[in-house]
Amino acid sequence: MTKNKIEDIDRPAIKISETLDEYRQAFNIVYNEYESVGYIKKPHEARLHYGIHSLLPTTCVFVFKTYLDVISTLTQVEDSELFGLPMDALYKKEIDELRAQGRTVAEICALATPKEGRWHNLLMFLGKAYFQYATQAGINDILIMVNPKHVSFYKAIFMFEDFAEERYYEPVGAPAVGLRINYDGFWDKLKETFKDQEFETDLYSFFKRIHCSPLDKYMTFSGRRNIPMDYDAARYFLQERPEILQSLNGEQYAFIEALYHKALHSAEDIKSRYAVKV
Repeated sequence: MTKNKIEDIDRPAIKISETLDEYRQAFNIVYNEYESVGYIKKPHEARLHYGIHSLLPTTCVFVFKTYLDVISTLTQVEDSELFGLPMDALYKKEIDELRAQGRTVAEICALATPKEGRWHNLLMFLGKAYFQYATQAGINDILIMVNPKHVSFYKAIFMFEDFAEERYYEPVGAPAVGLRINYDGFWDKLKETFKDQEFETDLYSFFKRIHCSPLDKYMTFSGRRNIPMDYDAARYFLQERPEILQSLNGEQYAFIEALYHKALHSAEDIKSRYAVKV
């Protein structure tokens, strides 16, 4: 692990998004980065990348911020009976095997850092924050779907293991591989892997220890998040991309309507523009 260069960042902080501006900046970063590698097949004038899972109350959009700007982001989607996970599109059978064991499963997605910020190791700090959250939230399995060329990185740095075979993911026009962290044994495996490393390359110490970095004060979480977006954010994102409602079944739509009733019906007559099944 290279040295963490955060000293020149203006008032750095890590948090779970709460405001419209934090969400908007995070989704814009993901859109821009996905566009740069050819993953955006249908350009959208809003230049925001998100889906219905992004609006769920248990979803966590982690952001690394300067004083005013989001400069890196990752999203956790917690599994639910009603909405499942984005990875179900390719790996539902494999994920169902974990569900059948009664395990609490979460998916990490929408990891993005603009090129100019990558030398700061921002993703490492976001990963550290996420692992602290996963412990508090009682997550058993962490899943991720990545391009095959990134598999070695996620295995070496974050201890992901093979979960499902390579398959073609049509929405981005690229192959994907399913990876998994069995979080029940994550810390023991990390400790064993890095026990003989020097401090600067000891990822166990980096991820586990709190109060060894100025950013660590932001990495205390009190349990599992279950907080809907506020009215302004929900209305904005439903208005900008109302097409995310198109694929919902009646039960899913009823959930979103109950959660965001006022925002949904004030977002420029969404139901009249899109054939939402109710």
